[in-house]
Amino acid sequence: MTPGSARARVEAFWAAVVSATSYSTDMDAQHLWVESYQGEVLGEALFGLLALREEDLARRHQLDVLTLLERATKELADPVFEARAFDRGDTAATVEAAADMADAVAGMTWEEFLGSFEPVITQFLARYRQLVELATDKTERKIAEAYVAHEEALAVFVRRALGQEPGEPLQAILALPHVAAAIGS
Repeated sequence: MTPGSARARVEAFWAAVVSATSYSTDMDAQHLWVESYQGEVLGEALFGLLALREEDLARRHQLDVLTLLERATKELADPVFEARAFDRGDTAATVEAAADMADAVAGMTWEEFLGSFEPVITQFLARYRQLVELATDKTERKIAEAYVAHEEALAVFVRRALGQEPGEPLQAILALPHVAAAIGS
């Protein structure tokens, strides 16, 4: 595998992620919540599919925890969708896109896959910080802040898993209250 083809696979993978969750700073709160929710659907499905395919037990465990992170974060938004009567979007299409992405990732090394996260984490952090700014009450703000914390913990995971900073890669994720609660349930 040449470095150019690996780079092309990574770029195509994240282009698919970005197109599946089309963020714009001009989004109103409803569209922003829907896109954010669908981003969590995408992550849950993608990491779950990758975990099923992963042969390395340590990496499979990490992918299982990432799946739980995305699911637990997605579920945090349920009160917002219920209170505001928002539709959650086309979850089936997002899950289908995740399956296509899982196929694209199959040809990447673990390091290529993790190393490609930074631009998408940056995009989602901007989205989630905008949710904090648009929050209509304390409950909504707390949920949006948990979305920010989840994305920051994902960034820590990537840096640690790649050996770019010391520490156990999953520590920041497992310390999130909503993830700890999901593990305990």
